[in-house]
Order: sequence, then structure tokens, then C-alpha cells
Amino acid sequence: MLLNRDDWYDTSRDLEWTLSYVDPEVAFPARWSGAQGIPAEAWQAWDEPFRVSYRDYVRIQREKEAGVRAVSDTLLRSGTYEKLDPAHVAASQLHMGTTCMVENMAVTMQSRFCRFAPTPRWRNLGVFGMLDETRHTQLDLRFAHDLLRHDPRFDWAQKAFHTNEWGVLAVKNFFDDTMLNADCVEAALATSLTVEHRFTNIQFVALAADAMAAGDINWSNLLSSIQTDEARHAQQGFPTLAVLMEHDPERAQRALDVAFWRSTRLFQTLTGPAMDYYTPLDQRKMSFREFMLEWVVNHHERILEDYGLKKPWYWDDFLHSLENGHHAMHIGTWFWRPTLFWKPNAGVSKDERAWLNEKYPTWEENWGVLWDEIIRNVNENAIEKTLPETLPSLCNLTQLPLGSASSRHDLAPHQLVYQGRLYHFDHAVSQWCFEQDPERYAGHQNIIDRFIDGQILPPDLTGGLAYMGITPEVMGEDVYHYSWAKDYAEADAEVD
Repeated sequence: MLLNRDDWYDTSRDLEWTLSYVDPEVAFPARWSGAQGIPAEAWQAWDEPFRVSYRDYVRIQREKEAGVRAVSDTLLRSGTYEKLDPAHVAASQLHMGTTCMVENMAVTMQSRFCRFAPTPRWRNLGVFGMLDETRHTQLDLRFAHDLLRHDPRFDWAQKAFHTNEWGVLAVKNFFDDTMLNADCVEAALATSLTVEHRFTNIQFVALAADAMAAGDINWSNLLSSIQTDEARHAQQGFPTLAVLMEHDPERAQRALDVAFWRSTRLFQTLTGPAMDYYTPLDQRKMSFREFMLEWVVNHHERILEDYGLKKPWYWDDFLHSLENGHHAMHIGTWFWRPTLFWKPNAGVSKDERAWLNEKYPTWEENWGVLWDEIIRNVNENAIEKTLPETLPSLCNLTQLPLGSASSRHDLAPHQLVYQGRLYHFDHAVSQWCFEQDPERYAGHQNIIDRFIDGQILPPDLTGGLAYMGITPEVMGEDVYHYSWAKDYAEADAEVD
């Protein structure tokens, strides 16, 4: 008679070796496990709600995979892609280029959970996480490959992380640090709990809803399928936090505060512009700020309270940044559009501007005046005045442009000298993150550091584009060829 799963699950999940020829500290070094200062018996309390067996996992994943494939094949034959809004297509290219290889990096992180996590329960769950991330990488690559015949930009799903494009370097720098440079405990807090459990709701749930509304059923289906896996293996963060709170709450608070700010800045770049500027106006469900407040802020506050943690000391700065950070990143990326591998949408036609002012009461004062100058130059056919002649100055922590974390009224230098080198930061909170572990961040080179170091030749924008792998067939340009600015020219003509 076959046993029920509950009869054997705990025995299987808790299977552990009794080491006889090597010390446990050598087999599971604290450098990788992150278990320093935590008694070994404390990890017996580590538990997660998803009781998954390998047989069940394979059956469910096979069904999900068959569903994604069936929808994809049907839509490819129906010619759906040709009917999509160009700005929405740009959002999918941005997503593919900046997240596909992150999924592949996550395979390595999960494999380290399998090998070095301080409890067999965690190591067991890490196996499923590793298989999840392998599937996600392959799904993204297959989706992008199917669309290559329409646009070479989809090649950047695989290519981006092998280039030096400045925005990709910022994404890669963050995940290199939180996935590949972190021990198991820190990776679980920064990646599983902070990025996967909180912020991927925006990247996968919100974008999936917008994609469905935009008629991109294929991409929406892919995002939703990936999110079901993320929701499961993200659970590795909660029991890890519970154990750490019992034995080193100060470390838990610091790790989460750093990860939350850095994740905020990253998703202000990846998701904010896609939701508030690239998604067609009549298909938007919520603003980026509204989604952040409902899905991230409220959730984060609840978790902090449940586990006895405090709000980050920079909470008011974070809320202020929600009003401005992604608008700053959007106007910056649009201005530096030749350095991008996708076509950004300005998203400030008169109707879109009315929507922005409704969702963000300070938008007009902070950003409208800057767009007015761009619009004036566009309508005077002075496009060259809307294009950059140099590369953006970047933060030495986030590798995002200086001044892009808040409004134009909050610009201030944030600098420090460490071991004889001057470091610049996009916000006081980013500087604080650096100060928590300067050895960890010092010495990293953003694209400007490489420029000054003589790695980019010729030392001008042309040399920079070549260094970043930006070629004419993918170089970013306004996705609607500035047609949105005609709204304003026609209005001015009527006034005259």
C-alpha cells in the first residue's frame, strides 16, 4: 500500500548526513551559509508552507508548461504581435533584456541554497527553486526567440548581460551582489523575501495585467506562469528571517533596509516607466505609485510589524521617492535614448499628461517644465537639442544617474572619500547603504569610471555606444517619432 505524502514527507525533507570525515564548519562554511552566530539547533525551526514532493512538482510544472506553449503557438499563428502598440512592445523588450539573465543568475543562487543552506529542509526547497529558475530562463529565451523575426531587439534577452550597456550594468551589479556575492541567509532576505516576494509582484503581476489589457496575451501568460513559481520559492525568506530575528535582529534589520532601498531604485527604473509611460493610456490599470502602495508598501509594513522589525529610518524619503524617482528615471532614459536597446515612449501627450497630473499632483511642477522645454525643441525641429552629448553621471552604489532618486528640487551632492577615492551617490540613503559595508562596494566601476579609466575609446559618446554594444539596428529612438508633441504645436497655433 502506498503511503500518503504526509506519512513520509517530513522524513524525506529532513534527511541529513552525519558527517564523520569532515567538520560541519568546513562542509558548511559560514562564509557561504551565513549561519555565523546562530546555534545549529535553531535551524530546526526553519519551516515553509509549501509541502512539495518531486513527483507533484514535475506534474504541476509539466501542466503549466503545456499551457504556456499552447497559448504561445496559437498566438504566433494568429499574428497578434503585429497588432500590439509599439510602446508596449518596448516595455516587453526592456523587461526581457534586463531580467532574462537574472533568472539564470538565480539558478546559481538556488544551487548554493541546495549546497550550503544550514538546514536540509531549506536545501530540499532550493532544488525546486533551482528548477524554477532554469524554467524561467528558458521560457524568456523561447519567447524572445519566437519574436526575433519581428525585431532584433529581442536578441538582447540573451545578449544584454554580455554587453556593457550602462542600464544593464546597473541591474547586473545589483543581482551580482544580492544573489552571487551573498551568503545563503543574506540572499534569502535580499532576494527571496525582498525582491521576489515583494517587488516581483510589480514586475510580473502588474505588467501581466497591463500586457493582457494591451492584447499581449502571450507575454501576459508567460509572466503569470513565472509568478506562480516565484510565489513558492520566495517563501524561503520568511523562515530565514524568523530564525535570524531570534538570534541577530540587528543584522536582519540592516540587511532588509539595504535590500529594500536598492530594490526600490531598481524597480523605479525597470517597472515605473513601463507602467506610467509605456502602457497605452486606455489600458492602464493602476499607476506605479498606486501599485507600490497596495502591493509593496502595505505588505512591507505588515511584515515588519509581524516580525518585530522597525520601519527603515529613511521611510519618509522612500515615500517621497515614490512620487518622483521613476519620473526622473524616465525623463533621463528618454533623453539618453541613443544609449538604450529599446525605443522609449515619451508618454506625455496632452491626455497622458492629464493622467499623470491626476495620479501625481506634484508632477507638473517637478517634471512638466522639463518636458515643456523638450516639446518646444521638438516642435521647432531642433531634435539635436533633445539628445545627449555626454554620458550620464552615475551613482557608485546603484549605478543609476545622479539626481534620479527624487525631484529636481531635491538635488544635493552626496559624496564621501573612502581609501583616497571620491564616491558619488544618487541619494543620502544610497550613501548610507555604501557606508554599511564599504569594502563590499568600493572599487566597482560604473560606465563613467570606465570612461575615466581609459577603457572607452574614442573617449566620446560614439566610443561609449560602441563600448556598450549599441548598434544602429537596436539604438533607442522615440518610439512614436515625436508625433505626441504635435498636440502642443496645434494648441499653440490655435492660440496664435
